[in-house]
Amino acid sequence: MISSNSNRLIKVSLTIIATIFLSTCNAFVVTPAPLPSLTTTTTPSTTASYMAKRGKKVEEDLSFIESRDMTREEMLELNKQNEEIMNMELSAMTGFSLILSLPLLYLCWVAFFSE
Repeated sequence: MISSNSNRLIKVSLTIIATIFLSTCNAFVVTPAPLPSLTTTTTPSTTASYMAKRGKKVEEDLSFIESRDMTREEMLELNKQNEEIMNMELSAMTGFSLILSLPLLYLCWVAFFSE
């Protein structure tokens, strides 16, 4: 049997854990919007939609993308890996569907071959 000290420790631990979780769970809490300041300054927007409205063409910097064509050997290796993965997934799906159909097959067996 659990002693009263360990029972109290469990209750305190659960209370602390619940408090931590409840204090961090604010997904559906509506927070009030901040009040606008009386001395607001507006800066011109440089977003893409603003620039499109003004008629200027926006140039995107794509220099961080490094691309090159794959060699034939790399493509064959990638196709082989993808084929192995697809075969494993197909066999797993087939096995799962067979496991799920076993109760139905049993019921059919009982229905047709019982007296």
